[in-house]
Amino acid sequence: MIREMLKSYLRPLFHSYLSVRYGGRAERIVRDYAAHYQKARQLFLSDGNVVDLAIPSLDEVGVRPLYPALSDDPLVNFPSDYIDLIERAHRDMQAKLEYAANCRFFPNIKMSRSSFPSMTKDIPQVMAGECIALQLKSWQEIDGLNEICNIVMPQLQRKVFGAYVIVDKVYAYRNLVSHQPDQVSWRWHFDNHPTEVKKLAIYLSNVDEDTGPMEYVQKKNTKQAVLLKPRPLLGVNITQHQIAGYLSSGYERVKLTGKRGTTVLFDDNIIHKANKPEKCCRDAIFLQVRPCTFRPERYIDPRWTGSFEHIDFTLDPYNYQPQPKTALLSSSY
Repeated sequence: MIREMLKSYLRPLFHSYLSVRYGGRAERIVRDYAAHYQKARQLFLSDGNVVDLAIPSLDEVGVRPLYPALSDDPLVNFPSDYIDLIERAHRDMQAKLEYAANCRFFPNIKMSRSSFPSMTKDIPQVMAGECIALQLKSWQEIDGLNEICNIVMPQLQRKVFGAYVIVDKVYAYRNLVSHQPDQVSWRWHFDNHPTEVKKLAIYLSNVDEDTGPMEYVQKKNTKQAVLLKPRPLLGVNITQHQIAGYLSSGYERVKLTGKRGTTVLFDDNIIHKANKPEKCCRDAIFLQVRPCTFRPERYIDPRWTGSFEHIDFTLDPYNYQPQPKTALLSSSY
């Protein structure tokens, strides 16, 4: 309680400091992403594409679970072989995660790579429940991922963005049963990305309340997720005290469960968190999607698709090349 009170006292001071230091950059990023989006929409229309928006604007995306078993979803119509693609991707990802050389570990394991057992399951920290997640280093050879994108992305272009899109991040990982304290994405937060950046979560395994579902906060009566105004670079964490305030004033927590293949389009500026599995791991792929001012020949491509080693979003919307995390410190944008 004392710690939360102290955080509540210090947070306004910290945000005041951030606003002074980064406020101008944050406003410029938001403004430039909006202008970039308008150019992307103009190009899409000038190429003769039909726009049939199922969501009036990007700030109304919220949380949209998409279930392959439903054939009449207004956003995405899944073909009959979609679950087969999910199974292919899952089998391939499972096979890759078996080998330590293919994985990043969170939290990072302080051990020389030369000392690692070849099999992930034999790493002492994994066996002891000291890892929260296994992150797949390379998404480029996940079997079926391109086909999944070729199904979903064209429909998002026409029904959600009204513009060409690219996948600028692929996060493929496994949430593990762990006794580690909650940290980073496992705490309440919002991503603080420009409005034009959205995410697509794809559950590769069945996810119930005990297998690490994503969780968010919504208004009880309207069922609308709490959406925070983006101010990039100015902090993302939400305190337990703030969450308690929401829950005592007409809001509720919602866990996103679903069978394998459940696909969730969401605005990552909603208040949300990951959960640690209680009984078995959860495998998922998260795709970060944004508009582009060119017609991509493919949706995922190393020229514009990054992963865990890259910064969360590119500060300059016209720069499509994945930026390493060190670039954030040196950028003057």
